[in-house]
This record gives sequence, C-alpha cells and structure tokens, in this order.
Amino acid sequence: MATVDIVIPLYNKQTTIERAIESIIKQTYQDWHLIIVDDGSTDNSFQVAKQFTDPRITFIQQENRGPGAARNEGLNKASSEYIAFLDADDQWYPGYLENGLKAIRNSDVSFVGTFYEEWPEQIDMAGYWEERGLRPGVYELDRRTPLRNALYKIFFFHVGNTLVRTKIAKQYGGFYEENRCLLGEDTVFFARLVLNEPFSIIEPVAVRHNRQDSNLSNIADRPIDIFLQKPRIILDYCSEEKKNYARQVLVWHAWNTAHFRARAGRKADALYLKEHFPEMKRLGFRYIRLCFEIHLSRWFPYWIKFKCLLAALIKKLLRKN
Repeated sequence: MATVDIVIPLYNKQTTIERAIESIIKQTYQDWHLIIVDDGSTDNSFQVAKQFTDPRITFIQQENRGPGAARNEGLNKASSEYIAFLDADDQWYPGYLENGLKAIRNSDVSFVGTFYEEWPEQIDMAGYWEERGLRPGVYELDRRTPLRNALYKIFFFHVGNTLVRTKIAKQYGGFYEENRCLLGEDTVFFARLVLNEPFSIIEPVAVRHNRQDSNLSNIADRPIDIFLQKPRIILDYCSEEKKNYARQVLVWHAWNTAHFRARAGRKADALYLKEHFPEMKRLGFRYIRLCFEIHLSRWFPYWIKFKCLLAALIKKLLRKN
C-alpha cells in the first residue's frame, strides 16, 4: 500500500490529462497510488490516460455523475494514510507531495495546503493570500477568528493544493455530489474541514492552476454558492461547539455575496440571501447599506458604466495636456 492516494476526476480533458499525470510521475516523492476516475467522458480523455502503463495507476470508469461523485468514488477506493486531489487540467511542481507529506507528518494537523500559481497570467498567489492574513503556519478556527479571515481560509483551499488525512476526508463526507453539482462542490468539503479541524499552510508555491483550461471556474454568471442555498450541508458536519460560529461565517458570506450581487444588478439573488439569512440584521450599518443597495440595484450597472466612461474621458484629457 502506498503512502498517499491521488484522485483525478476525468471528464473531457483529452488535451490536458497527459500533462496532469506527468506532473505526478515527476514528483520527488514516489510512494504514491493514482486513481483516475473517468466520469463518462465523450472525447478521448480515457484513451489518452490509459496510455500510461505505470502499475501505480488505477483506472475507473463510471456514468457521468459530476466532479463531486467522481472524486468520492476515488476517495471510497483510497486505502492510504493520506489523500490528495488533482484536477485533470492542473499540475503539480515536482516537490508538491514531498513538501506536503513532510508538513502533515511534522505537525498535529488534519490537512495542509500550499501556495499556488494562477495561469495563464502566471500570478504567484502567495502575495495575494498573505495580504489577507494567510501566511505559512498552523491554524485552527475558533469564535475569536474574524469572520472575514475564516472565509479567506475556506476559499484558499482547493482540490489541487490540499493534502488530507484519508480518515478525516471520509469522516467529513467527501465532496458534495447531489444533482450533479458542477460548481462549489469542493468548497463544501473544504469548508467542513476548515471550520472543524486544525490545518497548516505551507510554502513554496508548488501548484499550477490552469484557468485557461477550465470550463467551470471561468463561468461569469455563477449561481449562489450551494452551501448558501443549503447551509445544513456545512452545519450538519460541525460539532455543537462550533456550529454557532460556522453559522456566523455563512451569514457573513451571505451578506458579502448579496452586497456584490445587488451592485451587479442581480436583485433577486440579493433578496434571496437577505431573506434566508435574517441574522444579517445584526450586522448593523452593513445591513442598512445592503437594503439601500437592493433598493437601487437596477441602477448600479448604469452607474458603474458611467464611472468607467468618465474615468476613460478624464484619462484621455490628461494625456492631451
């Protein structure tokens, strides 16, 4: 049995799956077992993956059930002490597994996450997260943790940059898979972990997140996060001690989402969140501000366009002078 199982969900990624697998084969740490779960691909993804004959790779095929179900199928098959996940369009740099395993073994944490890069812009995201208080170290949330900071920590983790103790991953139910959920199914999993378990953030940058090859993460008109529509999929996994704090974190996220959606002209979304999270009233001025933004929601897009045009005109005039 290997030290770490790796799960790749595969769906119509024939142009990127080879790159993802090669990034695993090139790891400096070699005691791994890769589980590739083909989720009903309709292109040649599975055939491309099957070209790799490394005995450490297991292939599974299933009918299309969504990325959450594909990852959970791999999680169910996992038997190693640790588990890592990688999407078929992303890749790891050679030291990813070695650094992650060293960090999780040397500290009493349930999972670790490493800094990463965003491509094609080639942005090192370490600076972005450090500005928001996420620096290398060991963390565990409690009621003293600012709500905004808790959200930053939840959204820092994603399937490409996180190594988890397998028993913990199974304890928290894996990934959300109901109704073939395509967006945010991984955030549900990481929210459960972050709100309840100790974790560490490590460097150096060891992951390349290829947004140019992702069909889902680039969707502009995203639906409301599934865990804001169904808070119980988070709260039911929280201990009684942490459930109230977790609800407060969700309320803060709901307010923040409603705030931006109202300003984007999406009044119905903002109203939905305001009605389903009445605790927003405790936010005082922020709640009053949200009510004002909802009332004027239809006009905000025009106001933003006007400001952009005005800024462009001023810039043009300054150039002439």
